Amino acid sequence: MTDTNILHDVDALLRQLFPICRSITGNGVRQSLDILRATAPFDVVEVPSGTPSFDWTVPDEWNVRDAYVADSHGRRLIDFQQNNLHLVSYSEPYEGTLTFDELHPRLYTLPDLPDAIPYRTSYYNRTWGFCLSQNQFDALDRNELYTVKVDTTLAPGSLTYGETFLPGKSGREFLITTYCCHPSLANDNLSGMVLLTLLLRELQARDLWHSYRFLIIPETIGALTWLAQNEEAARRVSGAYVITTVAGPGAIGFKRSFAGDHLIDRITRLTFAEAGLSVTEYPFDANGSDERQFSSPGFRIACNTICKDKYYEYPYYHTSLDNLDFAKADALVETLKLYFQAIDNLEFNRTYRSFNPKGEPMLGKRGLYPQLGGAIRQSAAGAAYGNELDAIRWLMFYSDGQTPLLDIAEKTGFPLRQLHEVAQKLVAGGLLELVG
Repeated sequence: MTDTNILHDVDALLRQLFPICRSITGNGVRQSLDILRATAPFDVVEVPSGTPSFDWTVPDEWNVRDAYVADSHGRRLIDFQQNNLHLVSYSEPYEGTLTFDELHPRLYTLPDLPDAIPYRTSYYNRTWGFCLSQNQFDALDRNELYTVKVDTTLAPGSLTYGETFLPGKSGREFLITTYCCHPSLANDNLSGMVLLTLLLRELQARDLWHSYRFLIIPETIGALTWLAQNEEAARRVSGAYVITTVAGPGAIGFKRSFAGDHLIDRITRLTFAEAGLSVTEYPFDANGSDERQFSSPGFRIACNTICKDKYYEYPYYHTSLDNLDFAKADALVETLKLYFQAIDNLEFNRTYRSFNPKGEPMLGKRGLYPQLGGAIRQSAAGAAYGNELDAIRWLMFYSDGQTPLLDIAEKTGFPLRQLHEVAQKLVAGGLLELVG
C-alpha cells in the first residue's frame, strides 16, 4: 500500500472516530471498535459489570443521551452536543435548577489555557460535573438561575474490548496494545487506536515469525481485566508496545521499559538508529499508561511506547485543544513507519549456527561471493546497507548458535534487515542453520 493510501485511511479514521464519546464502558466504545474492525478484523469481548479484576471490579456501564447547562432563556451555555468533553466522564444522572454559587463547585476550567475545555473523569465516585473553557466560565452571569440536565445511565452492563491473536512460528509472543476510553482527544488517544489498527492490518497479511496479540482496551481497568482473565497468556508475553500519543507535531521519542535494556528497548533503539533519527528517550515512569499494569510485579512484561508528543509533555494534553488541528494524519503515518520497522526488526532477530565453524568457508564455490559492490570496505552505519562480503564474514564469525542477529547488528553496525537477508542466502547455500 502506498503512503498516499495509508494517509487517506488514517485521515478518514481520525475524522470518523473523533466525535464519538468514549469512556471506560459504554456504546461509544462499541461503536468505535465496530468502525476499526471494518479496517482490520478482531474479536470483541464483553466482561460483565461486577467482575473482579484483582483489587478492582468492572464498574457499571455508562452511557450518555444528553447533558447541558442552560440559562433562564433556555440557551445552552455548556452543551455536551457541542463537545463531549463538556461533561465529566461517568457523571451520574441529575436534573435541577441552580444558582451560580450552587453550580460553581461542579464546574472545571483551565485558567492557564483560557480557550481550552479540560478533560475530567469520575469513574469510581458517583457525582456529576461539567468542563468548560475559562473564557466561557468568565462569561457566566453570576445572578442567573441555571437549568442543569445530565441525561445519563449508570447500570449493570459490561466492559468492552477488542482482541486478536496472530500466530507465528518462533514460540515467542509479543503484545501490542492501546486504550480506547478517551472521548474527543486526538493525540491522546484516538491516534493510538488508529495506528494499532493499521499495524494489525499489515501483520494480518504476513507470514509471521513471532506471534502477536493485539488489544484495544479501556485504560487501567481494561488492562487489569484482561490480565485477570488471561494470566496464563500474559506469562507467555516476551515484551510489549503500548501505543499512545503518536500523531502530534513535535519530535518522535520513546519511553523505555522498567528494565531499560530489555530486548524491546534494544529493538526500539536500533530502529531509531537505523532510521537516522535523534531520539528523545523518556525514562520509565510508574505514572504512565497501561505499562503500570503489564509491568507490575506479578507480570513484569517490559513495555515500550514510541510516541510523537508524549502524554504529559505537551500543553494541550487532556484538553479540547488536543484536536484534529493538533494531531495530524501525516504525523501518525511517520510514527506508524517506525512501528513497522520495529516489528520488522523483531521478526529479523533470529539465531543461526554455522555448519562450517572451523575457519572461513569458501564462498565462491557456493556462488555466494558477491559479484557487485566493492572492493573497498564501507561503513554499514553510514549507508543504508553495508558491504555484503563484510556482512557475510561477520555473520559466519558470530553464528555460534547462541548469538542472535540483534547482537550482531549492535556489534557491527549492519542493519538487521541486511543481516537477515544475508543469513537467508547463507542458509540456502548450506552454510548456516536457523536455531531460534
